[in-house]
Amino acid sequence: MTYLKLALIRHAESIGNTQKIMEGQSSTPLSANGLLQAQQLRDALSTCSIAHPRSAQRSQKERSKTEHSKIEHSSFLYSSPLLRAAQTADILAEALDHSQRRRSSDLQEMHQGIFQGLTWLEAQNQHPQLCKQLLHARNWQPVPQAESPTTARKRAEAWVNYILHQHHPGETIWAISHAGIMQQLVAVILGCDRTWQIPIHHTARFEFWLSQTHWQTLCADRFNPEYWILRRFNDTSHLTELNAPIAPGAQAQP
Repeated sequence: MTYLKLALIRHAESIGNTQKIMEGQSSTPLSANGLLQAQQLRDALSTCSIAHPRSAQRSQKERSKTEHSKIEHSSFLYSSPLLRAAQTADILAEALDHSQRRRSSDLQEMHQGIFQGLTWLEAQNQHPQLCKQLLHARNWQPVPQAESPTTARKRAEAWVNYILHQHHPGETIWAISHAGIMQQLVAVILGCDRTWQIPIHHTARFEFWLSQTHWQTLCADRFNPEYWILRRFNDTSHLTELNAPIAPGAQAQP
């Protein structure tokens, strides 16, 4: 069966991330560690392929052609226009040198409104009452001038629908985006009626295989898992600094 292969990737660490700034739709360049993260992912992409999950059932000759080849070159590399994502895409493009490059504003991070460019401490100092409400209220509290979750969800739906109508099984899509909007994108692709909080590390990969790009027309086959394959979910195996054992009680930083 032929699939449209869609890989979502979070950008590498930016200088703003190291400073705990709520960058939103502003941006700083990649940090030294961010450059290393992007290079590690680039190296992983240049030495592996997107292989079929049943490749073990195929002949040794077929597997060698698939598993030891470079990434398929009939692919498209999309990225958010924000600097931290664009720089990550520039580095990954070295492993995807035949990919067609495209920018999409729908992939950029959610706007943080009056918090944009501030650290949380700065936000607390400048907007103490609003920050107190955000910390103690379970329901959504609007931040002035910020993008709402509903608007972000519609933006994610627009990008996914664009991909499903512009691309077809047999093609590979790489998309470099941001943690906040990626939570919305993942929910849209999985068909969720809600958005799940996912701690997405820098350069983490999500990989979805779709044999049908117009599943609304399907009946019983809509529930056939052969049509949809979840190949990677929040995968950071390429990052060497995350492969060391984590002490009990310790948590990786998003």
